[in-house]
Amino acid sequence: MNYYEYINTIKGTSETQGLEYEQALMWLHPEKLPLGVFSLNGCTDKIIRIPEKAVNRYGLEVAVIGIGGDAFQGNTTVTDVILHPGIRMLGGSTFKGCIALERIYFPKQIKRISKYIFSGCSSLTDVYYEGSYEDWKELEPPTEKRIKEFGELIPGTPVQEVTYDKIVRKPGIEALSLATIHFNCKFPEQ
Repeated sequence: MNYYEYINTIKGTSETQGLEYEQALMWLHPEKLPLGVFSLNGCTDKIIRIPEKAVNRYGLEVAVIGIGGDAFQGNTTVTDVILHPGIRMLGGSTFKGCIALERIYFPKQIKRISKYIFSGCSSLTDVYYEGSYEDWKELEPPTEKRIKEFGELIPGTPVQEVTYDKIVRKPGIEALSLATIHFNCKFPEQ
């Protein structure tokens, strides 16, 4: 789905309510620290729009900057996830096993994607990324590795015979390597 069709699909979607949060960082003055989504807390919405701010346990409204390691893990309902531009951190297997997940909006602030983050996301077709192709290449985990097997030395030379040379897909990253990545996508407004 191209980005303009995607915008029309999610148009009018408000921030998801009822999510469960925990502190994203540890430091002095915990009442002022930003939060991360810890759990969907039973939410059955198909489109999840992560809020920019949430109320912490001290009753203060603070920024939401991350998603916990298994916040979405195993969810079979969510088809779309919209991460606002302030999201900086994603857990290692955040979306693992989300078999219905088709599309996700990624902000440029995220600096690392774990190789298992989309493991088992068999329906993932489109990733809409706020940054450029060059930014993505720094962010994306390698999807494959090159393997060479060497045979014996060729007599009379310092050269070793290459038995075979192949590219192997790394496990856990298949969904991301098969999805279409769209670049320079502006954050979808409500």
